[in-house]
Amino acid sequence: MADVAPNPYSGAAGTEFQTIAALRALGHDVDEIWSDTLGRRIAHGNLHYALELPRAYRREMLRALKQHDYDAVHANQPHGWLAAKTFRKIGARGVFVHRSHGLEPHVAEVAAKWRPRSRRSMRDIAAAPLHRALASHAARIAKWADGHIVSSTADALYLSNRLGVDAARVAVIAQGVPDAFLAQPAPPPGAERLRRVLYVGQFTFVKAPMIVAAAMSSLASDADLRFTWVCDRRHHAAVRELLDTDRVELLDWTTQDELRDIYDRHGIFLFPSFFEGFGKAFLEAMSRGLCVVASDAGGMHDVIENGRTGILVPPGDAGAVVAAVRSLQRDPARAEQMSAAAATAARAYTWERVARETAMFYRRLAEAKR
Repeated sequence: MADVAPNPYSGAAGTEFQTIAALRALGHDVDEIWSDTLGRRIAHGNLHYALELPRAYRREMLRALKQHDYDAVHANQPHGWLAAKTFRKIGARGVFVHRSHGLEPHVAEVAAKWRPRSRRSMRDIAAAPLHRALASHAARIAKWADGHIVSSTADALYLSNRLGVDAARVAVIAQGVPDAFLAQPAPPPGAERLRRVLYVGQFTFVKAPMIVAAAMSSLASDADLRFTWVCDRRHHAAVRELLDTDRVELLDWTTQDELRDIYDRHGIFLFPSFFEGFGKAFLEAMSRGLCVVASDAGGMHDVIENGRTGILVPPGDAGAVVAAVRSLQRDPARAEQMSAAAATAARAYTWERVARETAMFYRRLAEAKR
């Protein structure tokens, strides 16, 4: 169950979509419930999450349980806490699993460290009770779910250390690379690719767009470099306001095949997020042989071997991003080795692996419950 549309190319929705497809390919039966079935009457986002979504998850779970006796019920987001509580109260067979793509209270804590401090407005004060209500969903799902799937060790530690979840009930399952990215060998780096710097990501605060912009603006002093930034067209004007150079090409979201071609035209990938639940874009870039310069956070911390399959820098440090890019340009041989190592490492991150690890976790929880 997921309160998103079944889009294989988006973030959380894509992860759920690809996992379902891979589970079916392994022979499992999977019924799916998306946002169109969950429904929505409350237009306000946070009010929908706080008041409407928990009941919708419970309603649709109970409806499905009348039809089938499931081995596992899997809910995306902590707003499935009421369904998890009900699942336990009625003594349903099987296990209830919560999957997070970035634990909400963890995101909020990290973002608060980086946001400029300002005086709280009346709007902020009025919204505080609603934010507390939403934060409580994480504590409730931690209490009632049989298990939790996260994509990074940082979120797993937050569940255990901050929300009191037994580590045995948490699985860290890194996300996957689309088959289309793995079907063909990554192109060799080459001098031309290394002159092209790429960023792909949503325009949100935790993705640190101001750090991307600062790094590109500084690197633009090198006339040989070219820059590309891929995000929703609605945010292109906001991106331009952050940049101190007009040499950055802005592209809208596109198809997976076209995105792969964009990766293949570039040699260096920037991903300096403040927070990532995982961050699939850096792994997609690795699979196509780009040298990734990323924050030492989220999935990047878990996947990238610093100095060999990519370069990790402290979050929020645009200067470190610039220094890493220039070090790669000064040493093409090192960049070539990193490109090959990254492409090889990324090929272990298939959606089939995600499905196998997910099914194994379901079984492990079921055995413990019995």
